[in-house]
Amino acid sequence: MVKEVTFRLVKQDQAARYGRLTVGNRQLTTPLLVQTGKVTATLTGPELQELGVTAVKQAALPYWLTAGEGSHPQFSDLHDRIKWSGLVVGTAGAEQAYRWAKPRGRKKDGVSFHDPQTGQQKRYTPVTALAWQDQLGCDLKTTFDRWENYYAPVDDLQAAGQQTAAWLPDQWPQGTLAAVVGGGLKRVRQASVQAAVAHSPFGYCIAGVDPDVKLAEQTRIVKTVATMLPAAGLRYLPTAGSIEQALLAIMAGMDLVDSDCAGQAAENGVALMGTKRLHLIKEHLANDSTPLVTGCQCPTCQAGYSRSYLHQLVLAHQPLATRLLLVHNLFVLNHLVTELQQAITTGQVAQWAAVRSLG
Repeated sequence: MVKEVTFRLVKQDQAARYGRLTVGNRQLTTPLLVQTGKVTATLTGPELQELGVTAVKQAALPYWLTAGEGSHPQFSDLHDRIKWSGLVVGTAGAEQAYRWAKPRGRKKDGVSFHDPQTGQQKRYTPVTALAWQDQLGCDLKTTFDRWENYYAPVDDLQAAGQQTAAWLPDQWPQGTLAAVVGGGLKRVRQASVQAAVAHSPFGYCIAGVDPDVKLAEQTRIVKTVATMLPAAGLRYLPTAGSIEQALLAIMAGMDLVDSDCAGQAAENGVALMGTKRLHLIKEHLANDSTPLVTGCQCPTCQAGYSRSYLHQLVLAHQPLATRLLLVHNLFVLNHLVTELQQAITTGQVAQWAAVRSLG
């Protein structure tokens, strides 16, 4: 059954936006974080929802590789498959396909590469990627883009923009976001935006902002692209960077932002304390019987796990350490986003950012 997808911008303070995203009978408030990476690999759908997570990311490429050729009913709806009733944001997985491909495998009709698991030659196309996101029941879908390194030569970035524009579909499934590319080049980004806008998509996916790019540069390009986009369309930044990157992207005008910072921090033995961090490996925590954050309502803190116990688990590289820290970090992260949502609705984004030391 096709689910109607709508987005309505409700309030804006400076560049930050507060809106309502409706998918079928589900309604979500934006901005929101799309959980990916370590987060979705560690916790189940029901566990994530208990922690306030509302959206997860799923790439079509791995499912397509697993299924092989033809129609496969077992992949008909990811909500049932991963036991998730929230928002599923689909991605084509074009960047991964490009990383696997040799230069001669990058074709005008898609990407040819050898499957790293089976060694078989595969041809992945823009039509296939979008069709599989639709088959998988993704609530939001993204179009195929030609991947290039953020700092690639100008000619390569221009070619990527032209190719990505040529791949924009004639028919758009519900909730499809048009890819906008161009690295750090304003004129290439502008041309990519213009090509996308001409197709009147549901929204826009700001591709090609590498999380390894310096924070100031990430913020600059996101702000620049945000000023080019129509106000009505949903804006998605599929970059799983730091907590600061995610919050600054929201403040710059993004509605959805990928996030794996809770999982990355947990894997490195770090507990989030707002925008600050507690490194559990530190020796002085060995005899600290206090919780991670006094008064924290997350399950980890409420269960009474102490800093000293988590310090012990981290030093011993126990999987339980990652799990307990991830639960805490997700709770803290979701609380921060809720605070930012409230700051937008009350016109206090600047004051909130100052308190959180976000420029």
